[in-house]
Amino acid sequence: MTQAAPATAAAMPTPRRTLITGVAFALAAAMAYGSSQVITRQIIGNMAPPLVGTLISLFWGTLGFALLSARNLGDRGDHFGRGALFFAAGGLFSAMGVLLMFYALGLGQVVVISPVLATNPLFTLLFASIFLRGVERITPRVVLGALLVVAGVVVLSAF
Repeated sequence: MTQAAPATAAAMPTPRRTLITGVAFALAAAMAYGSSQVITRQIIGNMAPPLVGTLISLFWGTLGFALLSARNLGDRGDHFGRGALFFAAGGLFSAMGVLLMFYALGLGQVVVISPVLATNPLFTLLFASIFLRGVERITPRVVLGALLVVAGVVVLSAF
């Protein structure tokens, strides 16, 4: 039985590369969420009530993630129970967010609702400052960046 060779410095990702990869994934997620709102508005307006749309959306999301993560179920570690509770809470809030987004898109125009949804970085900063002390550094630069992103979305949608 051979042991794996230790990781070399050349094989380890650089902090800059990690940051660029993270930003690329965040941009892809933003594009996916943005397009999903337009698709959702079309569906809610013509094909299904918001609750049914939420059920279908979360079902396919759950199925997809179950298939992607099935191979890692054995890697539970020592903190699986506590972690599972946090994941369950995160999933509950995520499901509530999707449900409320579907209802909002069913009641209003996507060009109005989307900018309101785009205020989520402000709530992220608020909750991170409360619940992630010592894990996340929230600097004035980060706060300013979040405010500029939200302001930019509002300006773009207002004109």
